[in-house]
Amino acid sequence: MTFDNDQAFSKHEQIAKALNIKTYFTRPYTSQDKGTIENRNGVIRLFFPKKTDFDKVSSSEIKRVEKEINSRPVRKFGYLTPDEVFLKMKGSVALMN
Repeated sequence: MTFDNDQAFSKHEQIAKALNIKTYFTRPYTSQDKGTIENRNGVIRLFFPKKTDFDKVSSSEIKRVEKEINSRPVRKFGYLTPDEVFLKMKGSVALMN
């Protein structure tokens, strides 16, 4: 989960522990990161509108949406999909090892 650098997220460690997830923060003084997060939130809201009760959403449905989102071309990535960018980066890391 990615947070912006706001005092409201001072309990990020408790959130990470409660949800068993890793947490990240946007880079300080880089407003474009916040825009990217807000854009991703908007995309997620296409599938799960505000006030969605996630207790009623199956993990298979979340995985389906995750796969669909990660298969969409992104302008920031030169219209590659997040999956394609990840695989390229993973390949670069493998070459470095």
